[in-house]
Amino acid sequence: MALEGEIASWREFRKSLRSTGSREDLDGMFDQARTNCMAAGNAVRPVVFEGMFMAIAFSHEKRLANLTKGIEELRIEMNPQKEP
Repeated sequence: MALEGEIASWREFRKSLRSTGSREDLDGMFDQARTNCMAAGNAVRPVVFEGMFMAIAFSHEKRLANLTKGIEELRIEMNPQKEP
């Protein structure tokens, strides 16, 4: 699969990451690309990285939207409006 080849091409970059959790974070990004690889493949981009990047960006956008929603729900829960 082209996506796995693209991920494999980042092997040296992954090995150079030294800070705690960085390799796991990169692996998580690649897993997000794998999760959305069908949609990325349907984009029919000549450069595999473009589809991979969009799949990761889309996954991040979904996570940000969920976090924003959760924060708003907590804000409302912690500061309920007093009824007149």
